[in-house]
Amino acid sequence: MTDSALITTLSPARRRIAFYVLLLGALLPALNMFIVTIALPAIRAGLDASSSETGLIVSGYTSAFGVTLITGGRLGDLFGRKRMFQIGMISFTLMSLICGLSPNAEWLVVARVFQGIAAALMAPAVLAGVRTLFAAEEIAWAMNIYATGIGMAVAGGMFLGGVLMATDAWGLGWRTAFLINVPIGLAAMAAAAFLVPESGGREKPRLDIGGVLLLSAALGSFVVSLSIGREHHWAGWVFALLGASPILLTAFFWYELRLTRRGGMPLLDASLLEIESFRRGLLVALLFFFTTPFYLFFSLYLQAGLGEAALSAGLAILPYGIANFIGPMLASRASARLRPYLFGLGMTLEIIGYGTVGLCTATQTGGIPLFLGLFTAGFGQGVAMPEMINAILGDVPHAHTGLAAGIMTSTLQLGGALSVALIGSLFFAVLGDGTSAADYGHALGASMASQVVIFIAAMLLGLRPAFARRRAARLASDRKAC
Repeated sequence: MTDSALITTLSPARRRIAFYVLLLGALLPALNMFIVTIALPAIRAGLDASSSETGLIVSGYTSAFGVTLITGGRLGDLFGRKRMFQIGMISFTLMSLICGLSPNAEWLVVARVFQGIAAALMAPAVLAGVRTLFAAEEIAWAMNIYATGIGMAVAGGMFLGGVLMATDAWGLGWRTAFLINVPIGLAAMAAAAFLVPESGGREKPRLDIGGVLLLSAALGSFVVSLSIGREHHWAGWVFALLGASPILLTAFFWYELRLTRRGGMPLLDASLLEIESFRRGLLVALLFFFTTPFYLFFSLYLQAGLGEAALSAGLAILPYGIANFIGPMLASRASARLRPYLFGLGMTLEIIGYGTVGLCTATQTGGIPLFLGLFTAGFGQGVAMPEMINAILGDVPHAHTGLAAGIMTSTLQLGGALSVALIGSLFFAVLGDGTSAADYGHALGASMASQVVIFIAAMLLGLRPAFARRRAARLASDRKAC
């Protein structure tokens, strides 16, 4: 069945059910990331892991995920998105089981890398499904559901991680952080087999192996160097690895252009980069995901600075996650007249919220002010995110939605890696040798201030095309009136 035929052949109810199943491919990796973030102290103690091994348990997963996303999206376009979703979900479930049974830290790090690769195979199918399962008038609804789901993953992941560590379910300790994925993954595989239609796929698909290797090397050198640089005190070889990234990326683009001229099937279709909304949207997405350090350092502030238990840390961030869940639901009810303003409104609220959180932690102010700051930041992100995604993918042809979704999600991950490296360096520089709650509060306040500056830049960059479109519409209306 062709992508366009899905909209006319399947009933609205069937298409929505299929989308909900695919949504698990985005929510399960995100949920797992937040559960593991809360469980890290227990994992480190349980496996007697070193600080570098503890870091790799997180960075190994996120690096593999970010590096493989573009390839995962392209594989879905070529060989079928349902097929790649199923392969990814099977692999993710298996790797979760291996993670949960890991006898030592080294084993867990390797399993996490393969778990990240598996997540990258299934995640692009979600956003590609939005473009292939829904007509233009339904896409806003789907994007809001997607953003709502991410909000659920934020709140649910950190809260569930705290509950699992506090209750020590079945006496398995930190292992439940991974084993909980197994029943969810099995249910998702069964549902996908019967409820998700196939889309994408070509009669004679050919994967651009050379492009995959060059792009993976380019992204890998960038993400890995940023992920482990601080732990290795920014040694010379880390900078050499980072410097290799633009060289490898240039080689990748040269290889892709050469393959295109020869009539081949490149990994990256150059026509995507000719879409202005796609190019600009990727830069906005890169800056938008500078939210990543907040999750890591707010949890560190609560547990290491304030001495809170894992469950308390999970409960503390609930206002952010709940608001992130509510924001897209309310935004979906906005009229067509208000929709062009939602991105700017969401980013403004996010800036106010993060600024408030930074002031509260820097001055050791809790209670209602901190609650309101967290709620406002989460609500703003929930409102802005679906509008940003829709702007990035809105003009992309259906045949390339998987690839475009992979590129966009990979850009978000790169933004996360870059932000953790840059803002993380600021956080630990301000923290220094401090161990008190005030020391951690000042460090988090400084990192929040830097994030606010980045979000202002993202908002202005994202609003520029919107203002240009509105001005063009007014001019057209004036000409028509004349």
